[in-house]
Amino acid sequence: MEITNTIFETLLTKNNFKKKEFAQYSKIPYNTVVGWRKKGYVPAYAMVILKDMIYRKKLDEETEQTLKRNIQPIINQNHKLTKNEENRLKSVFWGTNFTTDDILKGIKEKNQKILKKIEENLPLNLQKQILGKLNYA
Repeated sequence: MEITNTIFETLLTKNNFKKKEFAQYSKIPYNTVVGWRKKGYVPAYAMVILKDMIYRKKLDEETEQTLKRNIQPIINQNHKLTKNEENRLKSVFWGTNFTTDDILKGIKEKNQKILKKIEENLPLNLQKQILGKLNYA
């Protein structure tokens, strides 16, 4: 079965791909991909590659959506801290490799390094407020 260039280009544009992207993905020289227009037909293997490219794009989008849905509850669940308290806590550890979960775990485990950093960088009333919420969470 011969595949026309029109079908190939329609599928590219419908899926928001450029010929250059297809060439990079398939490792086919760009000039070859552009040359198919002159010939009027596209090799069958190119359509197989394009089909794979489309499938992988949809799979990536679905995976991204799933990850966003799964991560959202974890982020919003930070131990009854208000957004302001959480941001202040994050700002204390800005520039370090500590994640919010690492900080909270360190506080619960009474990690002296983390507690000292909080003590040095947060006002006393905010320290008591945050530590009080986390100790009883």
